[in-house]
Amino acid sequence: MKKRIAKGLAMLMMTLALAAASAAVAHGQSNQVLTAQVPFEFVVGGQTLAAGEYWVRPIDQARSEFAIANGGGDMVIRLSSPAERRDEAKAAKLVFHRYGSTYFLSQIWMAGESRGSELIKSTQERAMERELKRIAAYRGDKNAVYETVVIAMAR
Repeated sequence: MKKRIAKGLAMLMMTLALAAASAAVAHGQSNQVLTAQVPFEFVVGGQTLAAGEYWVRPIDQARSEFAIANGGGDMVIRLSSPAERRDEAKAAKLVFHRYGSTYFLSQIWMAGESRGSELIKSTQERAMERELKRIAAYRGDKNAVYETVVIAMAR
């Protein structure tokens, strides 16, 4: 009997959680949806995406999660943390970190906003960064181990 009650409560909680998540996604859909033409293959959260046109949209009001998708059916949802702008221009843009020939989506900046979102680094990016730092330290190079690449976004 206790197992039935526990199972029923678990199902109820799961249903309520899904309803709340759906409401958050539906509410977040009123936010900006921007597009960007990315001319290179890039990695988001461990998933490699081909070069092409992508749309980017926050899926919650706090902008802690973003959906990045293309017309071919590829879509990634990624967690982020807040970031402050260092420049005065409040243009929409995607910021990538390039390690050798591999690009990782790093930041998303929506148009007209002073705060942006920094994507959480994937295990693959952290490993590449660690390895390249070790190589740079061995060579005595104190420069950054990655190059920053910026792609403008449009509505």
